[in-house]
Amino acid sequence: MEKCLVKVLNLRYEPVAVLISNEKPEGALQSKEGHWSCIIPLFLAAVKGKTAVFERKTTGCAGGKVGLGFGQYPPNRWIEYFLSTGKNGEFEGEGYLKDPELGKDFVECLPTTDIPYQYVIFKPLAQVDTAKEKPEVIVFYVNNDQLSALTVLANYYKPGSENVMIPFGSGCQSVFLLPYAEAQKENPRAVVGLTDITVRSMVDPDMLSFAVPYRMFLDMEENISGSFLEKHLWQRIVDRMKKQ
Repeated sequence: MEKCLVKVLNLRYEPVAVLISNEKPEGALQSKEGHWSCIIPLFLAAVKGKTAVFERKTTGCAGGKVGLGFGQYPPNRWIEYFLSTGKNGEFEGEGYLKDPELGKDFVECLPTTDIPYQYVIFKPLAQVDTAKEKPEVIVFYVNNDQLSALTVLANYYKPGSENVMIPFGSGCQSVFLLPYAEAQKENPRAVVGLTDITVRSMVDPDMLSFAVPYRMFLDMEENISGSFLEKHLWQRIVDRMKKQ
């Protein structure tokens, strides 16, 4: 699939298309059943050109299942303690929320879903055949300059100035669950992610994600012409990136 943003943003890594399907792609990377694994290393494999596939039985992380749209957290009331203070000496909390009440509120407000498909696929955008495949979400893996440009472009052609959000959430929620929920809205927003402290050690220190519903991605592509991306101030930044 041809895309203008890759070139104009001087991207170091390929954007990732997230697809949902009942057909499993041949030769895709996948976690092993019965083993705990995080979603983010396979996302990073996708930005480097590999295809990764996820399904319920091989997604060992409960949070990862939620982040991929494979249902809700198990109803055993542990996640609000895990996110906050820990529980009765059984395990240490992450300290991301002040108390279990806030943890419970966070979980209840998540746009959890149970997608009616067997597989979630992370595929390099260049390898997507749009005549046969329709992505749900496009995820950019970007530095601060590129994140700035995407944020400006997401607001360039739309009313208001809050067409991009940076929500609290896990890494996997930011690259699929939250932008997928935005895709169901009349006026979707982009989602900046990988701010999750748990996964920050897995990603490059200068990089974040910028995820958009597929139709918003197409709109952004169409609005490059005439925008700041064709003017000298952005070109000055591109020239700086090329020297780094």
